Amino acid sequence: MAELTARRALLVLDAGGVTAIAAGNGVARAALERARREGWLVVIPAPVLVEVHTGRRDHARIDRVINAVDMLIETTPERAREAGELRARSGVLDVVDAIVVAEAVAAQPALILTSDPGDIRALIEAASAVGRVLIIAV
Repeated sequence: MAELTARRALLVLDAGGVTAIAAGNGVARAALERARREGWLVVIPAPVLVEVHTGRRDHARIDRVINAVDMLIETTPERAREAGELRARSGVLDVVDAIVVAEAVAAQPALILTSDPGDIRALIEAASAVGRVLIIAV
């Protein structure tokens, strides 16, 4: 797996991004292909796994996406605190979304592939990262 550095841009997948790629969504696949072509790291914060592993029958496709990313990012205590602060400032309750945004903000520039652009946008605004962390909605 690649090493995470601030110098490489990230494509961060939330649960919606993972499931969209697994389902063959055209927008999601195009974003993934472009990120790879342009040398971006494709990452999944580890807490996203809680949302995508639900016992559904499509685990093989989900696992293929997970195994194909450059890195699974473990949540550090520092990043967890940042995510908590983002939740408080934004009013967004979803912990995993807050962690996804905190990881993207820490690694700017970043794109977040998501099926929940409203909450992700609110968290990005709370982080004062509009324009440096962008959203691709699927």
